[in-house]
Amino acid sequence: MTLALVPTRVAAFDATLAPPALVPGPRILGWSETLPDGLTDLDLTRITEAIAAGRAESTRRSYAWQWGRFERWCAERAITSMPATPATVCAYITDFAAQGVAAGTIECACAAIAAEHETEGCTNPIADLAVKAVRRGLRRTLGTAPRRRSRPLNTHEIRRMVDHIDRNTARGARDAALILVGFASALRRSELAGLDLADIEPKPEGLLVRVRKSKTDPEARGQLVGVAHGQHAETDPVTALDGWLAHRGRHPGQLFLGFHYDRIGPRPFTGSGLARMLKERAAAAGIPSERVSGHSLRAGHATTAAMAGVGLDRIAAQTRHSRISTLVEHYIRPLEAMEVTSSRDLGL
Repeated sequence: MTLALVPTRVAAFDATLAPPALVPGPRILGWSETLPDGLTDLDLTRITEAIAAGRAESTRRSYAWQWGRFERWCAERAITSMPATPATVCAYITDFAAQGVAAGTIECACAAIAAEHETEGCTNPIADLAVKAVRRGLRRTLGTAPRRRSRPLNTHEIRRMVDHIDRNTARGARDAALILVGFASALRRSELAGLDLADIEPKPEGLLVRVRKSKTDPEARGQLVGVAHGQHAETDPVTALDGWLAHRGRHPGQLFLGFHYDRIGPRPFTGSGLARMLKERAAAAGIPSERVSGHSLRAGHATTAAMAGVGLDRIAAQTRHSRISTLVEHYIRPLEAMEVTSSRDLGL
């Protein structure tokens, strides 16, 4: 029986309409072009789906876009992309770097090329010593620090944002609930957008939120996050969520829904939608929005809690960072730099 499954290719990347993710082919299992005796197409489908689930959907989509770009670059130069030689990869990533991309983008491209070669059962060119040397040189040349960090939103800015929202409308009620629950919970944008109504359990002290699957819990054991009542009625996340549910209803399904014009549904709400909403609401409140993103609520929770004197262990428990060093590097160290700077004593 001839195998019909072929990994999906991507022609171009669109942030709003992400390309289909690569699906691992059977050659990753060491199979030939025919199925072993006794196996059916259904068996192959189930096996390839299980292999694909080993990487997050966002990772598969990113790899698909990066691999499609590499294929197009090779086609323009009449170079074979599969299997690629180490020299081809070296030329590609140095050309990529010359276009001004970050070192992290080049590393993602290398990961995508490696994954595709492993999928096809071909020798991985990324493992070659020459490619490793070029990557090391590019990291030193370009630097590995993130070029642009999300702007953390603080409590004062959160209050300004929700003050400018008309919560009598369904969209306004949803956005206020998203901002306040997101800030209080410190969830990642995908986690917040992916919540179901069943994931929320009211408690006398506030809300118990169940995160079914996350970046630090890829095998979906589940994690619990507490959200306490706010100190002020207008910024209480529990009250805000109740206001949204009065419009949404309490039927099962996704907690935060998308809108078509001013009507709820039918499109699902996504992390990208959250990021766009935050930018719009920040701008409407007169807050610089260029660096406001879907991560601004989570980053804002961590930095605001640290400035309030909350211990790192409690912040890490809320953000579910597996390593406190990551929490310190990303959120705490910038605060400490301003706190301990000796420039205050220069008499300028």
